[in-house]
Amino acid sequence: MMRDDKRPTVVIGAGLAGLAAALVLARNDRPVVVVEASDEAGGCCSTTTNDGFTFNNGAMYVAVPSLIRASFRRLGLDFDREVPLVAIERPHVTHLENGTAVHLSSAATSYVEGDRADARTRQLRDGLGRLQQQWGPVYRTLVEEVLPQEPALLRTLSKLWRYLPRMSGHASRLIEAHFADVDLQAAVASTLLYTGQAPDRLPATQIIGLIAMLEEGFHLPRAGMGAISAAMTRALSRRSVPIRFGAHVREIVVENGGARGIVLADGERISTDCVVATCSGFEVVRHLLPAHAVPRRLAHQDRAAPLSHRAISIQVGGSGAVLPRAFITNRVPSMRQQAALQVSAPGVPRWLAYTCPSLVLPELAPSGKAVLELYAPATGIHATSEWTRAMTQAAVDDYLDAIRTHLPGLGIESVRIADPQDFASGRHLYEGALYGIAPGTTPDKFFPHRSGLRGLYLGGQTTFPGYGVPTAMLSGIQAAEMAVRDMYGKACQAGSPRDAS
Repeated sequence: MMRDDKRPTVVIGAGLAGLAAALVLARNDRPVVVVEASDEAGGCCSTTTNDGFTFNNGAMYVAVPSLIRASFRRLGLDFDREVPLVAIERPHVTHLENGTAVHLSSAATSYVEGDRADARTRQLRDGLGRLQQQWGPVYRTLVEEVLPQEPALLRTLSKLWRYLPRMSGHASRLIEAHFADVDLQAAVASTLLYTGQAPDRLPATQIIGLIAMLEEGFHLPRAGMGAISAAMTRALSRRSVPIRFGAHVREIVVENGGARGIVLADGERISTDCVVATCSGFEVVRHLLPAHAVPRRLAHQDRAAPLSHRAISIQVGGSGAVLPRAFITNRVPSMRQQAALQVSAPGVPRWLAYTCPSLVLPELAPSGKAVLELYAPATGIHATSEWTRAMTQAAVDDYLDAIRTHLPGLGIESVRIADPQDFASGRHLYEGALYGIAPGTTPDKFFPHRSGLRGLYLGGQTTFPGYGVPTAMLSGIQAAEMAVRDMYGKACQAGSPRDAS
C-alpha cells in the first residue's frame, strides 16, 4: 500500500532497536515519533551515575566492532567518529581451585600461570589457534553475510551449509576435542557463562562468543556503553525527530487488518498507518494487540519461542582492594561442574564471575576506586511475578560476601541492584529474560519483522539474537527498512557517513 499522508510512523521503544528504526525512517524522509515508557533513551545500552560511579544498564562491552561499524554505516553515521573505542588489552582471566590462572586474549598471546605453565601455554595457544582456524570462517560468514540480513532459517543454512558438520553437538564436546587439559577446558568454558546455560547443554555454535574475542577483541566506548545510544540520539535530534519519554503504550489500534494507531496509558491516541514496535514480540502479542487481531504466526511464536535466563545484576562501587588483573574475572570449578554457577542456591557462592570496567576506563569511578559488575542466577521460578524482594536481598548479601572474600580489603561504597522484576518493569525485558529469546535458538523461533498485520513491524529483543549491541541495532534497521519498502513503495536510502549531518 502506498502511503500519501504525513501522519508520523510510530516507533515504540527508544532502545537501540527503536533508535535505529527511527533513524532509518527519518533518513528516508518519513515523519516519525518515538514513544518510550522510561525517562531516558538507550534501554539496555545506557549508563547511570550514582555516587560518582558510572554503571552500565545492561550491555557490558562491544564484542563485534566490525558489525556495529557496518550497522552505523547503514544509519549514515561514522561509528569511530561518534563513538571512540578503547581496546580491552586483558579481557579475560580464569582462576582454578588448584591455583592455575588462565589468561585469554588472542590465540598468540593467551597464557597459563601455575604448574607446568610453559607446556600448558603451548597447549592453550594450539587449541585456540585450531578453534579460530575452524570457526573463523563461520564467524566471518555470520558477521558479513548472515546477521546483516533478515533472520531466516533457509538463508542461514544456505550461507553456512558447508560448516554444518562442525556446528552440531554441544559446546562441552567441542571444547574437550580441542583441549585435553581439564583446567584449560574450564577456562574456555567459562567464557560462555554469559549465556546462562551449562556447556553440556549449550549448542556448539555458541563458541562464536569466544571466536569474537579471538578475531576482533573486546572493546569499551570511551565514555561507557551509553555512548552508543547517545550517538544515535544526537543523530535523531539533528533530524528533529521527537522522543516522547514517559509515554506508556496501552494498545496498538487495529482496524480492517492493519495498524491504525496507538493509545497511550493516559488515553491519548496517535493515529498512523505504520507502527514499528521494538518492545518485544511477547509484549505485542500478550498486551498491546487486541486478542482477536493477533496473527496466527505471532501467536505460535509467542508459545514456542524459548526465553533466555533470568538473573540479578549486582553493581558495586568501592575502594581499598587490589584491582582485578583482567576485565572479566572468573573463579570456577571444572567445566562439568559449571552448571552450578547457573542455579540459585542458598549461602555464599564458592564460585564467582565478575567484570571490572574501571580497569579499562578509570574515569568510570572516582580516583583510586573501582566499578565491579556481577550477576547472580535467578532460577526456580516459572514467572517473574514469583520472584520476591526477599529472594533478591538474600542473594545480594551472599554475593557481596563472596566478592569481599575474593577481593580482600574491598570497601563497598555504592551498590546498585536490578532483579528479574526490575528488568521486566524498569528495563522492559519480557519476563525479566536478559536476552529475550535464548542464545543458540534457530532463526525460525524468532518473531518475524513483518507481523502479519498491515503496517505493524517488530524489532528488538525477540526478532533477532538479542545478546549483542549490533544485532539489537540490526533488528530495528531491518524492521524499518521493510516498512519503507512495504508502505512507501521504494527501496531504503543507502547508508553513508556523509549523510550524518
